[in-house]
Amino acid sequence: MDNKKDWSSEKKIKHIMELQEKGFSRKEIAVEFGYTRVDTLDRLMKKYGYEKIDGKFIIQLEDNCTTKDSKAVISSIKDSCPPYGGQLLESFEIQNKLLNIVNNYDKLMYVINNFENVEDNCPIDVIEVKSGLQIDFEKSEAIKTTIRVDKDIWDDFSDLCKDKYKHLNKHDIISKAFVEFIDKYK
Repeated sequence: MDNKKDWSSEKKIKHIMELQEKGFSRKEIAVEFGYTRVDTLDRLMKKYGYEKIDGKFIIQLEDNCTTKDSKAVISSIKDSCPPYGGQLLESFEIQNKLLNIVNNYDKLMYVINNFENVEDNCPIDVIEVKSGLQIDFEKSEAIKTTIRVDKDIWDDFSDLCKDKYKHLNKHDIISKAFVEFIDKYK
């Protein structure tokens, strides 16, 4: 038998939430983990941000509401979202997703607001990645041409494009290189 006491806290919590979703009681879960008392399980879950509500572990969200009673907040969510409100909050995966949304709220709103300001028919000309590569030249029509390139240089270039810049088109990268060469050696 696998000694669950040696598991990482993340693995323990995930397993506890899975057992809870399968309908195990807190006492049954405590026995499964080899705890002699349910209080030990309760303390473990409280340590990682879970609160015991109606005999179930629910992740505690930082409450910026005027209501300080988190039981009332969760109850109001359960009541206002029938028939799935209570079931939603009991799912470990959904709790993590909700926390992620809450933690990244400002970023999400920034993206949404900027998306609404962009016209649907207007292509985005600037692509910036973390490495600083910007495709910001004035684009015109693409043409097909044949050029001779050193094989080793082409292989290195292709590998770099596949590994680091697969989200960009090779013709845009090559055009950007030409623009930089023209600007530098004009």
